[in-house]
This record gives sequence, structure tokens and C-alpha cells, in this order.
Amino acid sequence: MRYLIILIATLLFSADLIIQYPNLKKEYYENQIIDLNIKVITPKEMNLTVVPPLGSEINITKTSPFVYQINLKYKNDNEIKKMFILSKNLYKEIVLNNLYNTSKIEKIKDFCNVLAKDLKINNTISSKYDKKYNIISFTLIGKDANLKDFTLHLKDENLTVISPEKATYLGLVDNKQQKIKFYYFNTDNDNYQKIEIPINIKEETISTQTDLNPEENTLFTPINIFVLSIIAILTIIFLVYQKVWLLIPPLLLTGFLVYNNLPKGEAYLSRGTKIYILPTKNSTVFYQAPIGTKVKILKKSKHYTKIKIKNKIGWVKNEDIR
Repeated sequence: MRYLIILIATLLFSADLIIQYPNLKKEYYENQIIDLNIKVITPKEMNLTVVPPLGSEINITKTSPFVYQINLKYKNDNEIKKMFILSKNLYKEIVLNNLYNTSKIEKIKDFCNVLAKDLKINNTISSKYDKKYNIISFTLIGKDANLKDFTLHLKDENLTVISPEKATYLGLVDNKQQKIKFYYFNTDNDNYQKIEIPINIKEETISTQTDLNPEENTLFTPINIFVLSIIAILTIIFLVYQKVWLLIPPLLLTGFLVYNNLPKGEAYLSRGTKIYILPTKNSTVFYQAPIGTKVKILKKSKHYTKIKIKNKIGWVKNEDIR
């Protein structure tokens, strides 16, 4: 009976909304970042709550008592993208995927998996790694780009996403290689754009002083995405039923999420501890700690611990933490 009441309320009230999509296209590419403007007009003055798809960026502006302007950015992947508009006696669910068609691009050799309106490379640094490999690093600046998918398909590589528009990359290349060539797909021009990076070896080693290894944004790990999904569902249930006790589970889960993503405390390093750029064997050492150096622990893996020391980020072997 309760679900029947909700269904009836949905049919009665959601139809009163006028929803427009001024910049909606008929077709988007798979894995493209969609930048969607939504205009919501209400029949009377209302306070709306908008729940966007998980992992999306949203900006809401109430331009008049009856008009909401929403800007939504999200990745057009294989997941169902739902947006909810809620208010008292109002429940509107919008499946965004149903608003347009999705097509796949034909992938080519040396495609870096990025679709973007624009992609630029800055702060390129190359250095010797060992007898067989050089290490190269650079900053990616993208506009409406799926930077999290970037790869050069190298033997060993590391990508750190700083923001939706910026990421840093480290990778090992054969020491005989003179340049790196790859392509990204330009969604404005509907074609591939080539990027070439010359490899000019410098004597100095690459260090995190150049902000190549900023603290990672680890919010969107699989476990965290699952917890965020549960929080979103429980929040919607609370908004529908308006029962205070229904707030307890999402608040507890939010507390867990915050605790789980806080820095893991502080520790001291053993004397002479080597701090590496990457958590890999024979990685470049950029600093050697004196005895009793205090550091902040950011992340732990099986063999290495990620630390912050003097505003730099690096990795140390687990046995060097005490």
C-alpha cells in the first residue's frame, strides 16, 4: 500500500514540472564526459532537492522562485545514470541515458583512452631510470576529459588524478625511445588528435618537488562507491518518508566513509630510509631521511607505504616505518 501511495504521488506531482535540456545532443560517445544544462520550472514556489548520479559534478542555481538552472557533468559509461528531483509531495526520477543515443568510437593504435574537448601536456620531465629504461612524467590538462582512463600502455605507469581537469602521469619507457606518440579523441571535432612528447634526458632525477605526486584522491574506490550508493539510496528513502530515524543509517555510513579516507596517522622513519617516487622495485630515490624523521601516512600497500614529508609525496618500504 505504501508503494502504491508513492507511485500515485509521483504521477500526480512530477508531471507539473517543466524540464528542459537546452544543450542536449542527440548522440554522445561511450566514456565521453557529458556537460548537460537542465532547466527546471515549477508550477509554484518550491524548494527542490536534486540528487545527481554517483560520481558526477553538479551546480544548482535558483534563478527565480520558479526556475532552477542545473549544470551536470558525468561520464557516459555503461552504468545507468539516474537523477532525482525531490520536494514535499514530489518525486521525479530521470534516467539520463534515455535522453540520447550512445555510440562507440573506432579505436586506433596508440589511443590513450581519453575523449575530450581539448587535451594538453605540460611540465614534461625525463630522466634515466636504469640501464634499460627511462622515466618520463608530465601533467595532463583536459577539458571535459575522462582523465581517469588515461594510459600509454607502458611496462610500468602511474596516474594521479588531481581534479576533473588535471592529472599527473609517470611511466617507464625504453631508453632507446626518442619520443612518445599517442592520440586522444576530440569530441568537438569528432576525430583523433595526435600528441608527441620528445624524450630529452636530464641528469637530475624526477622529484615530487615539481608536484608530480600530489596526494591521491582515493574517494572513488570500489568500496567507497558502494557505500556512497547506499548512502544515496537511504537519503532518497528519508526524503520520501520524512522519518528522522531513517537518517541514522546514512549518517553512520557517512562517518565510516570520512574515517576510512582520513590520513592513516603519523610515524617515524628509520635512519637512512630511502623515499621513492613509485612503489616499484628500483624506483627513483628522491630523498633519504635522517634518523627520526616524522611523516604522515597516506596509504598502505602490500610492500610500500605512501607518505607525506615536508610537503612532498613519496613511497617507503614498509619495514622502514616504525
